[in-house]
Amino acid sequence: MRPVNCARTGVSALRKIKMNFNRRDFFKGSATAVAGTAIASCRNAQSSEIPEHRWIDQNLCVGCGNCISVCPMGAIRLQEKSQIDPNECAECGVCFRSRVCPKNAIKEGNLKYPRTLRETFSNPMTGHKSTGVAGRGTEEIKTNDTTNRYGPGMMGIYVELGRPVLGARFKDVERVVKKLRQYGYSVIADNPVAELIVDPQTGALKPEILNEKAISVLVEFLLPRNAVPAVQKIIQELSLEIETVFSLSVALRALPDGRSPFRDLFGEEIFSLPNGKVNLGLAEGIAEKEI
Repeated sequence: MRPVNCARTGVSALRKIKMNFNRRDFFKGSATAVAGTAIASCRNAQSSEIPEHRWIDQNLCVGCGNCISVCPMGAIRLQEKSQIDPNECAECGVCFRSRVCPKNAIKEGNLKYPRTLRETFSNPMTGHKSTGVAGRGTEEIKTNDTTNRYGPGMMGIYVELGRPVLGARFKDVERVVKKLRQYGYSVIADNPVAELIVDPQTGALKPEILNEKAISVLVEFLLPRNAVPAVQKIIQELSLEIETVFSLSVALRALPDGRSPFRDLFGEEIFSLPNGKVNLGLAEGIAEKEI
């Protein structure tokens, strides 16, 4: 029988935790959120097997806490020694690559599907087989100068979930895909989320991945410009359903006079940042076409 490597920490033990906070705690508005977090305590020293998640060797860890501040997901906590909560870990590898551990106690786990999805979307050193692109797996609609994903009369829409700080479960990604499908729009084929869809009609994702977590997931759509009212309604509805932070970006071709058509489409009253991104490329994919 395989030894049990992890156990939940009780309230009495939480009282002994040293107050080491990370940016995720403060973003959520409670530096004492540690008291409500279930901490998995990995007993790897008692097992000859490699855990199926990233872990900290308790025989090597000296409890310095250097790894806590570098974890984007706040998944590392310090009791007497540092420990990784596998439920909150996105397998991004930042703690490992940062080399902050003086004893090299942070170890890579023996990841298996569907947990491998966490690493695929969160670790920039890995790549998506479906798109051949590292990191989040997409060159994004911002690269339209070279990819020509959308032409005149169209707009690129992408919803980013999980950034900053909180991360995203794929159950929220599914909510975005399903919502857009209700309005008749599908994830573009060049987006890595597309291969996770099992029901194109509803936008349902593979059920076994819904609780997996990534630092950030970017979902891209292609809509006609006259779909602006639908986009505004979609965002209002998603804001009541999504359980993490998310943002929506709109990519538009410039008008013939060089102006952005954003205000013409969305109106002057909509809030926006003072400056948007202007992406200039060599336009190698559309150089000979009318734009």
